[in-house]
Amino acid sequence: MERRTFIATLGAGATVGLAGCLDAGGDPTGENEVGMTIDSFRPEELVVERGTTVTFINTSSHAHTVTAFQDAYPEEAEFWSSGDFDTEEEAIEGWNRNNGGALYGGDEFEYTFEHIEEGESRSRYDYYCIPHYVPHQGTEMRGYVIVEE
Repeated sequence: MERRTFIATLGAGATVGLAGCLDAGGDPTGENEVGMTIDSFRPEELVVERGTTVTFINTSSHAHTVTAFQDAYPEEAEFWSSGDFDTEEEAIEGWNRNNGGALYGGDEFEYTFEHIEEGESRSRYDYYCIPHYVPHQGTEMRGYVIVEE
């Protein structure tokens, strides 16, 4: 095999081989979807009507979680997370124990946003990725959903 042909073949093979390891941009295609890049949710803010189901899609090659900040959602709502845990503490323990709640490349998690704080016309639901939310290290993978009437 000629040297140039070998190098061209090797380069093409490496590109194909690495394609699954690189972040695909994280931008979902659906109206009520949130993508996950290596270190962010896209979009970071999503505004929806009450009763809307949002799909969180891991569009990266890294494992992620979708975890509500405890009490950073309307009082009537329950804690929510990709691992179906009952509290934020349980979600963190689950991740630390065995990557509980992990969404791997292509995995999806859905949550229906049904509650608005009494007397308000909109409410905010804050969430984050457990392994990629380390503020003291400059990593803050977080997002929020605004729910309106």
